[in-house]
Amino acid sequence: MCGFMGCGKSTLGKALAEKLDYDFIDTDTLIENTENMSIPEIFNTYGELHFRNLEANVAKSLLNEDKIVVATGGGFVTGKRVQEILCKNEKIVYIKCDFEKCYMRIEDTDRPLVKQKSKEQLKVLYEHRDLIYQKVSNILIENNEDMSKALEQIVKKYNQTC
Repeated sequence: MCGFMGCGKSTLGKALAEKLDYDFIDTDTLIENTENMSIPEIFNTYGELHFRNLEANVAKSLLNEDKIVVATGGGFVTGKRVQEILCKNEKIVYIKCDFEKCYMRIEDTDRPLVKQKSKEQLKVLYEHRDLIYQKVSNILIENNEDMSKALEQIVKKYNQTC
């Protein structure tokens, strides 16, 4: 699953994994556990480029895994290496949520990009990433209303692509 920060990837990913009886993996959590550092600490210590390289390594390591639902970080799919790896996967779900809803969910968090950018800059980032999410995904789910409806849509579309 891909989508902007705060769109509901982790919540929907966990629910989908449970419904399908698959394992759930959150790439940010995986990176934090592997590096023994929080995402903000990784950004502050090594920078964003290093973090994006870690994401590419995670993408490669998960490529041949079966029966998993993966929730990616908001910028996970922006790197060319990750995009090349993801194009080998037939089910990439884009969780699309209006910017204002995402912003309400993330504005008071310690996410590095939220701390570094103004609301207007985040909106520009949202619009730029929207194009990338559309490019790399083959299932689009709107998550602006009820998460249970979004989950139903995911399951229905997911099963149609089997």
